[in-house]
Amino acid sequence: MSATILIAPIVTMDPERPHADAIAVAEGRILAVGTVAEVRAAVPAGTPEEELAGTILPGLIDAHLHMERGGLKALSYLPAGADAAGFIASMDAHFASPDWGGDVPPTLEQRVEALRLVQPLLHALGFTGVMDPAARPEEMRGYQEAHRRGALTMRTVAMPYLEIGSAQTPDVDAVIAHLGGLGVSTGFGDDLLRIGPIKVYADGEALKGQALLERPWDAGTGYLGEQRIPTVDFDRLVDWCAAHGWGVGTHAVGGAAVAMVTAAYARAGQAVRDRRFQVIHAYLEPSVQSIAAAAAAGAIASLQPSIIWHNGKGLRAAVGARAETANPVRSWLDAGAVVAFGSDGPFFAFDPRHLVWQAVTRQVKGEQEPLSRSEAITAAEGFAAYTTGAAYAAFAEHRRGMLREGFDADWALWSADPTAIEIALLRGVEVLRTVVGGETVYQKAAGL
Repeated sequence: MSATILIAPIVTMDPERPHADAIAVAEGRILAVGTVAEVRAAVPAGTPEEELAGTILPGLIDAHLHMERGGLKALSYLPAGADAAGFIASMDAHFASPDWGGDVPPTLEQRVEALRLVQPLLHALGFTGVMDPAARPEEMRGYQEAHRRGALTMRTVAMPYLEIGSAQTPDVDAVIAHLGGLGVSTGFGDDLLRIGPIKVYADGEALKGQALLERPWDAGTGYLGEQRIPTVDFDRLVDWCAAHGWGVGTHAVGGAAVAMVTAAYARAGQAVRDRRFQVIHAYLEPSVQSIAAAAAAGAIASLQPSIIWHNGKGLRAAVGARAETANPVRSWLDAGAVVAFGSDGPFFAFDPRHLVWQAVTRQVKGEQEPLSRSEAITAAEGFAAYTTGAAYAAFAEHRRGMLREGFDADWALWSADPTAIEIALLRGVEVLRTVVGGETVYQKAAGL
């Protein structure tokens, strides 16, 4: 066994030992964490040492990123040779562009090529894992083929999406029949590619006035929003999934949708924790009662500061002061929920530095005044949502999300500690190196 000692300030994200000065790694795993003396004592004398300039954190996990679709979008619009900054700029410029610029659907070969292109760009932002929150069958084939070829470097949890109302799955019974015939369920896979909970929609998009609210959007009309699936059907689907090994991740933006989802999850029992059921988005007027009930049931709050960054101005125009507490991350954390941060990238901003900055400052695009600071969090809490919280959502809390003895050697070297730097400077901190399972998957070129 050939070990290496890495010496640098380390933010472990481990509550038992939050900071360290060195780690020893071998064969993709962490052998020891602690002071330099402690780590040296834990490995054979003469073990090679590497002193690193910067701060080491666990690899980040984006708990809600459409990676394969992002790769296809990059194939369509990203200039050749672009770096992560260019990728960010290109996706912003093509915010409203189709996912795929081709005249016919992408081939399996193009899907693999898309994954080869996009993964290094995400590794350059410190990511070692993602959860794809709506993987259609053709996307699942793309992930599986990339994995088969050894081209998957990002630890991926793919959440199957079977669109209710489509020709293939016209109703809940068809979804249940499809899932029941697969012979696998949530959690199946390995450390690089795993099947997550299924994805289902309870309501629609807030800026389109589709979020299902408990109070009318407009008192004059009494309109509450759009319910995408009848409550009785949703309850039946959740009950079946809980009994047959499947988790459920539900898009629920508005307060009434969150309440419906929470009630169903509360009846599902231990399966909610075991299969990592998610309440996804949950950013427009979820009630105190719903948040508390979801946390008590063990549901993960899958939250995306990026959506509020892009939509905050529009929400203020639509519902006025009711928008001030949008994306109540503070309330979710205070209720004891596991919060997993994601981006809904590449459609929304996906730079984790920017998203943590947003969650701390509550600034929104196009507005001088931030949203109410009552829902603000700290940078340390934001990065915890990208590490320990997201690792739990990805079934990896005993292997990733922290730098602890026995855990996978998934880490990123930052130019400064992003959890402690002045918030105004956070977006300028750089990722210098990213490692997955002990293998370097990104290293900033010298002089850049």
